[in-house]
Amino acid sequence: MPDPRRRLSPRVALIIIAALFVLPLAAAWLMYSGVIEFDPGATRNLGELVEPAVPVALDGLIADDPARSPSAELPRHWTIVHVVPADCGADCASVITALRQVYLASGRERARLRMLLVHRPDDSMDAEAVAAIHPEFLLARDGDGRMLSALAAIAGEADAAGHTYLLDPLGNIMMLYRAGYDPNDLKKDLKRLLTWSKLDEQ
Repeated sequence: MPDPRRRLSPRVALIIIAALFVLPLAAAWLMYSGVIEFDPGATRNLGELVEPAVPVALDGLIADDPARSPSAELPRHWTIVHVVPADCGADCASVITALRQVYLASGRERARLRMLLVHRPDDSMDAEAVAAIHPEFLLARDGDGRMLSALAAIAGEADAAGHTYLLDPLGNIMMLYRAGYDPNDLKKDLKRLLTWSKLDEQ
């Protein structure tokens, strides 16, 4: 029975150390050259990544509450943008409630987030009902139509109603969640973004 206290010979130890350095380099070269096929799979984001990110103007937005200003509140924050349908009934209210839960689930990172609900000027929105769901929501009309047009174009549709978007701190739309999406997908994407990105701190 070999003595467990016996040490490796210097030659064996050197071979092991060399292998630890050489094997990863060899594996990397084989994958790069195509000898070994390696597919890391799809990206981890659950929403649709907007590439390239699309800048949107905030100066055309008019808050339903005159005391609040979208162009003052939103820059340098990650902003969840939800386009409210013209007829915001029970289904619409349930989506807004789900967005409230996504916001609250962000925990200590909540200060880095803003919530924007956009609607058309001629829509009959019950601002008080929305505020009752969560007072942190910023409800705003798209006065000149530029933002809603840009959001519809990103989705490849005539109307962006019902879709949710993620606006980065520099004012670019970089994620899309189509109507009917699972709010947990947005929550998971946000958790990763807020953990790793420091874009709002620049």
